[in-house]
Formats: sequence, C-alpha cells, structure tokens
Amino acid sequence: MNKMHNVLDERIKEIVKAYSENGLKKTAQIFGFKEDSVRRYLDEAERRGMGVETTSKVLRDIAENYTQDELKAIAKGGRILPGVEKVPIISFEGKHIRIGAITDTHIGHLEFSKDRLMQALEQFKKEKVDFITHSGDVTEGMSHRAGHIYELSHLGYDKQKNYAVDLFGQWTDTPIYAIDGNHDRWFIKSNGAYIVKDIAKELDNFHFIGHDEGDISLKGKANLKLWHGEDGNSYALSYRLQKILESLSGGQKPNVMFCGHTHKYVKVFERNVHAISVGCMEGQTKWMRGKRIAAHVSFCIFDIWVNDKGVCKLTEILYPFYA
Repeated sequence: MNKMHNVLDERIKEIVKAYSENGLKKTAQIFGFKEDSVRRYLDEAERRGMGVETTSKVLRDIAENYTQDELKAIAKGGRILPGVEKVPIISFEGKHIRIGAITDTHIGHLEFSKDRLMQALEQFKKEKVDFITHSGDVTEGMSHRAGHIYELSHLGYDKQKNYAVDLFGQWTDTPIYAIDGNHDRWFIKSNGAYIVKDIAKELDNFHFIGHDEGDISLKGKANLKLWHGEDGNSYALSYRLQKILESLSGGQKPNVMFCGHTHKYVKVFERNVHAISVGCMEGQTKWMRGKRIAAHVSFCIFDIWVNDKGVCKLTEILYPFYA
C-alpha cells in the first residue's frame, strides 16, 4: 500500500511540476489527459499539502518584490543580481534617427570636388537617412587674402550660389539643414549678401537654420546643434571640442553637436554631450599645407536613438576619402 502511495505521490509531483512550468493546456497535452484530469491531480496535490506553484502565483510574487521598471527589465532579459536590493534600470530603447552629416564643402574653390559630394549623397540615399546636416562653409566665399582669387573655380557671389543651388538641387529625398560658416560670411562682410540663406530660398528642401550655429530637435526629446566657429586648429585634435563644450552654459548644452571649420574628424563625449567634428568635403588647399594643417576629407552617417531621457544610444560611421 505504501509503495502504491509513493508511486502516486511521484506521479502527482510530476504533473504539478509540468503544470508550474507549462500551464494547464500544455500539461494536458504532455500527459495525454483532459484538462479536468489535470485539475483533479492539482486538487489532490493541494489536499496532500504538496503545494502548487502556478505560473500566475510566481509572477505575482515577483511583482510584489520589484518596481515596474525592474519588471520591464526582467521581461527583456535583464539580470537581477542576488543580494542587491535595488538594481538601477536604464532603458537603451528609443526612437531611431539616421542622419547624414557633411561640412566645409567650400563650393567655388578648386579643391572642392563635385564627385565627392555626389558620392556622399549617393551613400545617404543608399542608407536612407532621415535628413542631412551641413555645419558651415557651404561656399568658399571671397576674401581679401592675397592670391585667394587664383584658388577659385567659381568667382563671385552669383557663380558660387548658382553652383551650390545646382548641386544641392539634385538631392530631393530628405531635408538638408545648414548653417553658414566664416567663408560664407565673407559675402556678408563685403556686401551684405547672405549666400547660404539665399541658397535655401532657391530650394524647397534646403533649410538655413542659423549663422555659425543652429539647432535641430530630435523627435522633441533631444537637441542637435550645428556649430562652425571662427577659431583655429588646436595642436591636440580634441582640445577645440573640449573648450567649446566647457564654454556652454548648463541650460544651453545640446545632446549632440556636429562641428565644422577645422576640417578634422574628432569625437569627444564630455559633459554628457556627443561632440563630433565631422571632417570636411574640401581637399587640402595650398594655404592649409603652408600652415601645416591636415584635411580629414570625409563625411559621416549617424544613428541616434532618443527617449524621454534624451540620447540613449549613438553610433557613427566615418566615410573617409583617401585622396
């Protein structure tokens, strides 16, 4: 009699274990029972004091011990460490944005390359960017520097503006957001002509967003700042970006900043700002060589995810032109 009792106990335990792991319907299928038969075994287990840990009961017990954020983390595979009362839960999920970034095209200079710009635009099209940014010096401008006139492929405001309109007019997929740079502003200083603003007036999807800097909202949750500047190169590549970030007031800091002007590619994460000097689309000029200034001829594509906390993830791909 004891032997038969023990066999029944083992059978009940087997069914209870299957029920705890799989639920009623699946347990019935496993043992070839009707669901009512499984219920009778569970009732017998309760009568004998064996305890039935149902899935719903286990979940209720878990829910009582963790916050909603912790429960969400567990549901996504997050690990709750034993012996730790509260685990900081950080969500890296957010809305995705893909951005194509260029700067310092210097359209009108002999070292500007139409082929490079078209290749960048082709890559942006292939990667399906949501929009394009331009961090200044769209055109080469006209300076009073001796010999500068001989470095130009397009002389004067009209020719540089019309050439830029023709080039960017070939892009119709997404918006382009641009600021002007110190070279563009040579036209302002000489005769009051706002060349980047005027380019934007000619094109439906080319938008001028500011002199030297401009801001773009990322899904209403974060801020992207375009920055140009009129300072110079630093001996250490990262030093310029660090000093720019140091100068920003706390309430004026962006989440992300794309910088132009120095023709360098550098990435710095400081004061919780992703700051990237995007490189340039113009090749090294004779003036730059004379000053021993290198040109990082390149463009970038950025993948940015934003949530209620701001930027939760950022990756970038650098496309360098080894010319």
